[in-house]
Amino acid sequence: MTMGYLLKCAIPWALGLALGYSVTAAAIAEEIVGKPRVVDGDTLDFSGRLVRLFGIDALEIDQVCSADGRYWACGKEAHWAALDRVSPHWVTCVARGQMSDGSVAAVCYLAGAGQFDLNAWLVEKGWALANRDVTEDYVAAEDAARGAGRGLWRGSFVTPWDWRAGKRLSP
Repeated sequence: MTMGYLLKCAIPWALGLALGYSVTAAAIAEEIVGKPRVVDGDTLDFSGRLVRLFGIDALEIDQVCSADGRYWACGKEAHWAALDRVSPHWVTCVARGQMSDGSVAAVCYLAGAGQFDLNAWLVEKGWALANRDVTEDYVAAEDAARGAGRGLWRGSFVTPWDWRAGKRLSP
């Protein structure tokens, strides 16, 4: 048995028994750990296992934004920001649910679970939006990014959900 296994499974189970509770493996949040490939601004690929960042929505790679009368590849920039932040690190994603496409919805951390929240960072820097339909966790971070004009908020853009529905910026 590895120390990681003991900490993740055996100790909580033993504690539960000692306290008179029934603790099952399903009660312990699933963690996905590794060095993922960054697919886009809110999707990671752990060797074929897709993880969508819970509670946020980033622009699609092909999206463009406008600022100061010029268009720019903000979807690619959101992807590059995620790539730059993730690439040197091991990532720990804590599952929060399953998406309809089979991917896992998770909060992902750099430096271990509960440490540096990647989801929050992307919203704070203005590269993703809070998904209020799922959680209010990232609303304050989005408000701060908007107020400071960071990332997407330095100009005009179409929300990712409207863009996927066919809406585009007017010329």
